[in-house]
Formats: sequence, C-alpha cells, structure tokens
Amino acid sequence: MGNRFREKVTEEGLDGKEVEQPAAVVEPEPEVETEQEATKEESPRKSLKSDKVAKGVSKVLGGDILSDRLVLKQIPLMLLCLLFLLLIVANRYKVESLSREKIASQERIDDLREHRIQMQKQYQKSVKISQIAEDLGESGVGITSGPPYEIED
Repeated sequence: MGNRFREKVTEEGLDGKEVEQPAAVVEPEPEVETEQEATKEESPRKSLKSDKVAKGVSKVLGGDILSDRLVLKQIPLMLLCLLFLLLIVANRYKVESLSREKIASQERIDDLREHRIQMQKQYQKSVKISQIAEDLGESGVGITSGPPYEIED
C-alpha cells in the first residue's frame, strides 16, 4: 500500500463533457537518511523482530491473514483438526460418564455382597438352631416354645 496520493485528472472529451482519466500516482519524495538513522536500523535486530511481530499481530487482528492463499489452502486441514478435536472431547466425556457408572455399579455390587453375607449368616444360624432342636428331639429333650421359668423348691 504505502503512502501514495492519487489525483483525479479530468479532460474535456470530444463532445465537451469531462472525461475522467486514470489517476496519476504521486509518490512522496525519498527522505535523506543521516548516519545516525542508518546505524539505528542496522544495529538492533530486535526492532526488526518487533516490527514483524507487530505486523503479524495486526494481520491477525485485522483479519488480513484469512485472505492469504496459504491460509485459504489450509482451511480443510483446520476443519479436519477441529473435527478430531471435537471427537476427542466427546470421547473423553463418554469415557468419564462410563467410569462414573462403573464406580456406581461396583459400589452397588459391594453392598449386595455384604447383604448376601449377612443373609447367609442368619440362615446358617437358623439351620444350626433347627439342627440342635432335631438332635435334642431324638434324645427326648425338647425345646420350649415359651420363655424359660424358674423352678422353686
């Protein structure tokens, strides 16, 4: 772009109307550099880097970078990367939800296992009592159905 000023040049045509001619480009006069300015430009590489960075930032913020051919050619690749990124996020979410579900199921299994062990202990206790009652019944001693009582002398 640069600092170019355009002037409109008009001429009268054959029929007397004004016809606009292509604009003449007026370029500014070149500035004469002094020795100090020349040494300033040559010595600091940092200023060149900062100028490049500033131009790059202005391209990104201004949206000019999206009109470059190199960037336009890479849009399908960027879309593919975006698709893969979305798939990764969705997969991670699904795995985390499955992990939570597995933990909840494992806790439920542990609770049911404890409940089964308690029920088994109760069953074994009742089986043991009925076995004792059978053994005592064979020997002629019975088990009372009521509370025990004290024999007074």
